[in-house]
Amino acid sequence: MSGAILERTESLCPVCLAVLPAEIRRSGEDALLCRRCPEHGEFKEIIWRGPPDFESWKRPKPPAAGVKRQTERQRGCPFDCGLCPEHGQHPCTVLFEITGRCNLTCPVCFAGSGKEDSPGSPPFSDLAALIPQLRRIREQAGPIVLQLSGGEPTLHPRLAELTAAAARLFPAVQLNTNGLLLAGKPGLAKRLAENGLSWVFLQFDGVRESSFEILRGRPLLKTKLAALEACAEAGLGVILVPTVAAGVNDGELGDLVRLAVNTPGVRGVHIQPMTSSGRNSLPGPEHRLTLPEVLRRLEEQTDGLLRPEDAFPPGCEHERCSFHLRYRRLPGGKLIPRPGGNACCSPDCRAGDTASAAPEESSANRDRAVEIILKSWKAPERPPSGTALPMAGSEKADVFDEFLELARKETFSVTAMAFQDVWTADLARLRGCCVQVFRPPDRFIPFCAMNLTRADGKALYSRTEA
Repeated sequence: MSGAILERTESLCPVCLAVLPAEIRRSGEDALLCRRCPEHGEFKEIIWRGPPDFESWKRPKPPAAGVKRQTERQRGCPFDCGLCPEHGQHPCTVLFEITGRCNLTCPVCFAGSGKEDSPGSPPFSDLAALIPQLRRIREQAGPIVLQLSGGEPTLHPRLAELTAAAARLFPAVQLNTNGLLLAGKPGLAKRLAENGLSWVFLQFDGVRESSFEILRGRPLLKTKLAALEACAEAGLGVILVPTVAAGVNDGELGDLVRLAVNTPGVRGVHIQPMTSSGRNSLPGPEHRLTLPEVLRRLEEQTDGLLRPEDAFPPGCEHERCSFHLRYRRLPGGKLIPRPGGNACCSPDCRAGDTASAAPEESSANRDRAVEIILKSWKAPERPPSGTALPMAGSEKADVFDEFLELARKETFSVTAMAFQDVWTADLARLRGCCVQVFRPPDRFIPFCAMNLTRADGKALYSRTEA
């Protein structure tokens, strides 16, 4: 293996999941995760491609103290989730998967969801069984962001009641949804808002039907726009969440940001580069995007409005898990970068200025993360009655400043989360994960571990077993 060693860590064999010593090595402007399995050979995967420089993206973050443990160490990370004694981060976001059913069969579903609940899945339709689980999450995780997820959670027959129960326990309740029922079921969005839903994470892969056809199996753009309208009428904040694959929809990021800035109620865009997990018909490095590549595409496609130098690493999860671009909307529609630094958790420092910043207890980072996310993504103020907002693709939409003049809310964010798969798995990152999936009766499994699948498609953790 050639190239200067930047870090030493542990990874996995993509074939057998054996834990292997690993090195992050420099290759020109790139960084590669390298390891060798005695049985299956050498594996190299690019995890950082081009500027900003890999080493410039670091910031100090000690392991959290006082993390509640649910499991003992037996085989070691990632086999003892969770949380086992090796884990070094409190959860700041917990996914509560309330159904395995879905009204889509997406070719790239990390959860492998389908039309029916998985055999042996918990009786999630029973509200009496769900409420104690919500209380257990609150008791174990504290005041976190609760994500109602699935499958497709809007298929749950008691979703509104469940939302109300969650809103009494957590400072923020998020709905992860494909939006089909928000668009097609009159009054659903309004009822969820009335029952305490904080905001919607809306699967939204681009501005062309071809992207939806490849990634979701059918044309959905009109349905997604109808879901946006329903959320705006209900007063719900929305974050657009594209799964982005190189060569498929990575050329639409600028237009997607334009659409977001120009649409009532949308608070930001949360980009999720493609991973080879679950049911993914687009495997292979040709579709993989690293965080620096996403930043550069945003800069190119917005004519420099979104700049990599305004991005900053996270303060809650591991530094290479995400980036954050946060803006302040001023009267007249001006958009200026907000100070960043130690991520969503610490908006008072600049990116890269970590040498002078004392490392902080990451439970405090977790608490600030929840506070800042709540302020950034909760439902925005309604625009004045009668305000006309042209959609992306209109004549005015060609000039970005004209979009920004229509922005009525103070904040807007563009973020990205680089989830790991078996090819990019870095156990140091995994041990710092703060996005966790609840598995009854009281386990919290890091998101990337929960969705990890071997090269042959076999999952590390089953969704059919508690």
